[in-house]
Amino acid sequence: MSRFAVLSAVCLWSTTVLAEDILGQGEFRYRVVPNWGREALAQVSVKNGHAVAIDAQGRLLFLTDDARNNVVILDAKSGALIKHWTARMPGAHGMSLVKEGEREVLFITDTQLNEVRKLTLDGEELAVFPWPANAKLHADAKEYRPSKTIHFPNGEFAVFDGYGKDYIFHYNADGTLIRAWGGNIGDPKDQLKHWGPHGGAFDDRDGTPRVVIGMSDQQEIRRFTPEGRFIDQRPFPGGNPRDIVIFGKFTIIPHLGDQWPKDKNAPGFISILDSQWKVVSNIGAPPAVYANGALQPMRSDGKTFIHPHGVAADATGNLYVAQFASPAAPLLKLERVK
Repeated sequence: MSRFAVLSAVCLWSTTVLAEDILGQGEFRYRVVPNWGREALAQVSVKNGHAVAIDAQGRLLFLTDDARNNVVILDAKSGALIKHWTARMPGAHGMSLVKEGEREVLFITDTQLNEVRKLTLDGEELAVFPWPANAKLHADAKEYRPSKTIHFPNGEFAVFDGYGKDYIFHYNADGTLIRAWGGNIGDPKDQLKHWGPHGGAFDDRDGTPRVVIGMSDQQEIRRFTPEGRFIDQRPFPGGNPRDIVIFGKFTIIPHLGDQWPKDKNAPGFISILDSQWKVVSNIGAPPAVYANGALQPMRSDGKTFIHPHGVAADATGNLYVAQFASPAAPLLKLERVK
C-alpha cells in the first residue's frame, strides 16, 4: 500500500477505520475524511507532523520538522496545497498562531536550534528569541529545548522548556524576560517534573486568568496563575496530554499514546472536555468512565490514530490532527457529525 492509498477504508494503524465509522460520543462525533490532503502532501517532503493552526483566511497551517518544508499551507475545506515554505528549523516542534493588530504571526519553537522564532505567515522572520542566558538556569544553550509558546491578551508570551529543564519563561511582547517559574523553582507544589510541560494554553474563560499545562508523560494537566502559582491538577490516566486547545467552552487534548512513555509504540487518541474539565468525548478511544468522580484509565481503540501531537478545530468543529512518527498519516481531517 502506498503512503496515502485509500480504498474503502483509511489505513492508519495495524487495523483500519472505515470511511463511514463514527468516532467519539455525544455532541462530538466524527468521521475521518478519506484522501483529504493526500495530493498536497504528496508534493512536499514531510518528516513528522507537529502542529496545526487555522488562519483568518480559513487556511490550514501544518508544521513539520522537515527543514525543507517547515510550514505547509492547505485549503482547510478541500485539502488542496496552497504553498509551503521553510524556516530552516530542523527541530521545529510547537507553533502558535497569534493575532497582532490586523496581522497574524507565527511563533515556532525549535528543540534543536534551542530558540523560538517569530515569523509572518509567508515565512518572513520577524524576531528570534534565543535561550534565556540571563536567567542563569541552563549551563548552555543545549540545555534549553523549547516545546511550545502560549500567549496572553496584552501581548506577553511564555515559552515552555518542555524538552529541556521544564521551566516556564514569561516575556514582554518585545522579548524581555519578566520571570521564570516551574522546573525546580519555588515551593514543591509550584515546581514541574521532568518531561512535564509539553504544551498548554492561556485560559480566562471564567474571568480568572490561568496557565493550563499538558504534563505529557506525567499523565495529567495542571493549572497555574500567570505568575506560576499552583492552582490544581487533574489526572488523565492512560492519556498523555500533549497540548491544550481552547474551543469555546470546551477543551481539546491530543494524547500521543495510551501507554506513553512506557510503550512508545502505543497509539493515541483525542479527548474533548467540558467546562468542568470532564471528558465528554474520546475520539479514537472508548468513552471515558468515571467512578466516584475519578476518571478511570483510558485506552486507544488502536485503529484511528497513530500518535496525535497537535490538533486544531475550525468554526464548525471539524478537527485537523498533526501526527508524530506517523509516516502513513502525518495529517488527518475529521469531519464533525451532527
